[in-house]
Amino acid sequence: MSNADTRGFRLTGWHVLAIFVLFFGVVFAVNGVMTYVALSTFSGIETPNAYQEGRDFNARLAAAEAQKALGWDVSIEETFEAVGDGAEVRVLITARDAGDAALAGFGGTVTFWRPVVQGEDVVTDLTETAPGDYEGIARLPARGHWEMRLELDTGLGTPYYLEKRVWAGGRQPS
Repeated sequence: MSNADTRGFRLTGWHVLAIFVLFFGVVFAVNGVMTYVALSTFSGIETPNAYQEGRDFNARLAAAEAQKALGWDVSIEETFEAVGDGAEVRVLITARDAGDAALAGFGGTVTFWRPVVQGEDVVTDLTETAPGDYEGIARLPARGHWEMRLELDTGLGTPYYLEKRVWAGGRQPS
């Protein structure tokens, strides 16, 4: 065996250390990216009774199908005016049945809530201003994204329910 045959690659302790550092560096980098993506995309919506809501899901689907089968046209129009750090919102609801007749005599509420902030929910009662037309005014404590939930008490046992995401006051996001 000549001296030239023994000059091949030899794995030393420094090589093993470099492989370990490189391997765990890649693992930590990937974990860091995944953690950043998870935290930056989390909407913040949590529910304390997720199990029960999961069990009730089919009932909600059936109620939504029954609501759709009514053929009603319920529209929501909202206008916002910036007031201090918050906004004042005026909500106009127009409710018509499948034959375009006004749905009169209902009561109802509009609830504004923020997906990521607890304790800022605002509920306003609706007043019928004309047959099938309802109005409510609310003062929101902050501008930005809000969820708006309409519940009309129709006397059918289950309220007519609509939900919509709105931008309250200030500059519209680009």
